[in-house]
Amino acid sequence: MRNLFRFFLRNVHWVLFLLLLVFSVILIINNNQMQRSRYFVVVREVLGRFYSIVDVFQSYINLNVTNAELMRKVSELETEIYKYKNILELIKDSIQTTSINIDSLHAIVYQFIPARVVDNSILRKENYIILNKGSENGIESDMGVVSYNGIVGIVISTSPHFSEVISLLNPQLKLSCKIKNNDHFGPLIWDGKDSRYTCLTEFPNYVPIKIGDTIITSGYSAIFPEGIPVGIVTGLQKKKNDIYSTLKVKFFIDFGNLNEVLIVKNVYQKEQNDIRKIIVQ
Repeated sequence: MRNLFRFFLRNVHWVLFLLLLVFSVILIINNNQMQRSRYFVVVREVLGRFYSIVDVFQSYINLNVTNAELMRKVSELETEIYKYKNILELIKDSIQTTSINIDSLHAIVYQFIPARVVDNSILRKENYIILNKGSENGIESDMGVVSYNGIVGIVISTSPHFSEVISLLNPQLKLSCKIKNNDHFGPLIWDGKDSRYTCLTEFPNYVPIKIGDTIITSGYSAIFPEGIPVGIVTGLQKKKNDIYSTLKVKFFIDFGNLNEVLIVKNVYQKEQNDIRKIIVQ
C-alpha cells in the first residue's frame, strides 16, 4: 500500500493531466453538436466491430442449431413462394381480357435486406439492437426491422457498417397495430415488464375481442407494410367507466433468441412522409 501511495505521488502530474483531458473531452462532446455526433458514430462503429467478433464465436458454437433453423425457414419460404406463384397465375388468367396492366402486379414497394444481430438487450427498461449492416449497405434511419416471425423494431441511427435499432422492448417505441379479424387498431407499447409480452392500448371497449386473436401491423405508417404478424391476445384489461381497454399480447418473436432479421425498405417512404407533412400543415 505504501509503495502504491508513493507511485501516485511521483506521477500525480500525469494523473491530473489524464483527469483534465477526460473532463475536456466530456465538455466538448456535451456542448458541441458536431463533435457529439462524430463521437457516437465512432463509438457505434467500435462497439459494432467488437460485438461482431463476439458474435462470430457464438455463431460457431451454435452453428448446427442455426443451420437447422435456417433450413426449416428456407423450406417454409419455398412453400410460400410456390403458393403465391399459383395465385399469381390465377390472377393473370382472370384479367387477360381486361384493361388492367399485368405489370402492376410486379410493382415492388417494399424491399427486404438481410442482416444479422450482433448485439441485443432484453432485460433493460429501454432495449436496443445492433445489426451488421449500415449506411454502406443502403440502411437509413426509420427503416423497419422484422424477423421471420414478426416485427423486431425500427432503425434509429447508422454508421458505415452497423445500425442501431430501437426494439419493441422499449416503451419509447409506439407502433400502430390492429386486430386481424376486425381491423380495429391502437398503439402497441411495451410496459417494461416481460420480454415475452406487450400491450395494445387505447383499444375501443365496444369492439368484441377473443383470447387468441392475432395482432398485425396496421399499415398506417410508411415503415411497415400491412399485415405483418406481431402476436396473439392473451388477456384483456377493462377499466370501469372507461371507453378504452388494454390488450395483453404475447409476441410471436422470442427476443432472447434473435439472430437473423430483415431490414424493410419502403421505396415510397419519403413521398408518403412528405404527403403526411402537407396534410398536417
